[in-house]
Amino acid sequence: MLDEEFAERVLPFDENAAVHYAALVSQRERNGRPISMADAQIAAICRHNGATLATRNGKDFEGTGIVLANPWVD
Repeated sequence: MLDEEFAERVLPFDENAAVHYAALVSQRERNGRPISMADAQIAAICRHNGATLATRNGKDFEGTGIVLANPWVD
């Protein structure tokens, strides 16, 4: 069911996203704001694809260079 519904809408963590991942992790560590592996992978996928991230946890993604949207706020 999920495969059929989202097959064309799931973006991969590929070689291009991995390049963004490495830059993100090192930048955040240099700035004293480490980022979790999962959050860095999500941000890297968004950066590579120019995608907006819908999340309640915007604070975790600040300074990653991606556009954030919180659809749960009024």
